[in-house]
Amino acid sequence: MRKYKFLIMLMVFALSGCKDSFFDVNQPSNALLEDQVSVKDMLPYVEVKLATMHYSIAYYTGRYSQHIMDTRYRSTDRHGRVSLSGAWSTLYLRILYNLRIIEKKAVEQNLKHYLGIAQVLEALAMQTATDQWGDIPYSEAGYGLENTYPHVDSQEAIYNRLLNLLDEAIDNLSATGQTDSPDSRADVIYRGDLTKWIKAAHSLKARIYLHLSKRDPNMMQNVINELQNGFTSLEDDMQVYFDPHYRNPWYTGVVAARRTSNSTIMFSEQLIGNMNGRILPLDTSFVGNDTLMIDIDPRLPKYAERTGGSQYLGGINGSRGTAVGGGSANAILADDGYFKEDAPIFMISYMETEFMKAEAYFKLGDKVNAYQAYMNGIRASLNKLEIAPYYKDLYLNARTVGLKGDPNQLTLSHIMTQKYIALVVHPEIWTDLRRYDFDSNIYNDFDFPQDRVSDIPANEWPRRAVYPSSEVNRNPNIDQVEEYWSRLWWDQ
Repeated sequence: MRKYKFLIMLMVFALSGCKDSFFDVNQPSNALLEDQVSVKDMLPYVEVKLATMHYSIAYYTGRYSQHIMDTRYRSTDRHGRVSLSGAWSTLYLRILYNLRIIEKKAVEQNLKHYLGIAQVLEALAMQTATDQWGDIPYSEAGYGLENTYPHVDSQEAIYNRLLNLLDEAIDNLSATGQTDSPDSRADVIYRGDLTKWIKAAHSLKARIYLHLSKRDPNMMQNVINELQNGFTSLEDDMQVYFDPHYRNPWYTGVVAARRTSNSTIMFSEQLIGNMNGRILPLDTSFVGNDTLMIDIDPRLPKYAERTGGSQYLGGINGSRGTAVGGGSANAILADDGYFKEDAPIFMISYMETEFMKAEAYFKLGDKVNAYQAYMNGIRASLNKLEIAPYYKDLYLNARTVGLKGDPNQLTLSHIMTQKYIALVVHPEIWTDLRRYDFDSNIYNDFDFPQDRVSDIPANEWPRRAVYPSSEVNRNPNIDQVEEYWSRLWWDQ
C-alpha cells in the first residue's frame, strides 16, 4: 500500500490561528491574508488537521469504549465528563474556517473538484463533531469576524445538511471539463483521485444513514444502497499517512511519550480480552481436513506489546492498571501497526464499510450477504495489518470467527465484536456502543469501570461530550450541557 509523504507549507501555518483577530490590523508580520494563499496550498493542511482531530477525540472517548485505559489520570476512565477541547479548537480554528475559504475560492474560480473535496471534508468533520457534542455551531460558524458568536444548530438539522452537502459534493466531483484538479501534493489523502473521493462521499452517507437507523430502521436499506457506490478495497481508505518528520500522533502522544514517562495509556481488558481468548475463545481452527489450534488474535502483536509476562493482559478501566483476576496489566500500545510514527490515521475505511454492510444486511434478514460482508471486514482488517497468510487463515477459520462457513450461525454480536476489534481507537466505536445502548449481550462482558465517579447516575453511560468551558464562557449562544449521559438526537 502506498504511503503518501507530504509537506505542510510554512505559509499555511499562518492560517492555523483563525481566531476573531485573524484579520486584525495588528496581525503578525509573517501572517498571510486570505487572497495570498491558494486552495492547493490550504487543502493538505486541512486534511492533516482532520486526521489529528480524530486522534484527539479517540484519545479520550477510547476510554468510554474501553479500547484504552489510563493508569494515572482516571476521571474519564471512571466515566467522568470530557469536553474534547482540543478537538473543538482544531475543528473551528483550523478545519472549518479554512474549509470556508477553500470553498469560497473554489466557487469564485470555478474549481468544482476542489469544492467537492472540501465538501466531503466538511461533511466528515461535522459528522464526527456532532456525534461527540450533539447540537453545535455550524451554519453560522467558521466565518471569522462576520460572526464571532454563532448559534448552535440542532443535530437533526446538521445531519440533514450533511446528506445534502454530500450529494452536492458528488455532483461537483463528477463535473467534466475541469482543468485544475488537485495533484498528489495538494491532496495527501487520495492524490487527486476523484473516483476515490466519490466513493468516500457515498461511504460517509452510508455511515450517516447507519446512525439514523436507530430512529428509523428503514434507513438500513439506504446504507446498502450507498455502499453499492462506496469503498471496494483497502486502496479506497480515507486516511492520512505520517512520516518521520510529521509523526503519527498516537506515536508521539503515547508510544514515544511513554519512553519519557509522559504517557500512562495502555489497552483495556475489554479489547485485549477479545483478542487473547478470554472473552472470544480461539481454540479450534478448521483448515481443510485439519483441526489446528489458535490461541490469540494474530493482530494482537501489531496492536500491543507486553511489559512483562507471557500473556497479554489489559487493564480494567478505572483500576489504574489491574488485570482481570488481579495482578498488573501489561498490554501497552506497540510501536507497530497503527501506532508507528509513519502509520496512517484512517477516518473511513473499507473494513468499516464492510462491517456496516454486514450489520445492515443482518438487520434486513439477509444472513448470506451479511456473512460475506462480515468475513470481508475481518479479512480487510487482517490484510491492512499485513498479517501472514498462515495466521490469517487460522483466524478466519477459527470456530468462533468463521463459524465453520455457516451464515445461519451469524449473530449481531459477531459483527459488532469484530468491528470493535478492527476499528481500534476509532471514534466510531463509541457511536456504535451508544446505538446499541452498551448492550453486554452484543458486546460480551462489557461492564461499568471500577470506582465510577459520582457525577453520573448509577445505571447511565456517557453519551456525549460537554462543551469546552472556554467556548461556553466566550459565546453567549452556547449553554453548557451538564447531563453528559443525556442522549443525542439520533440516539433517541
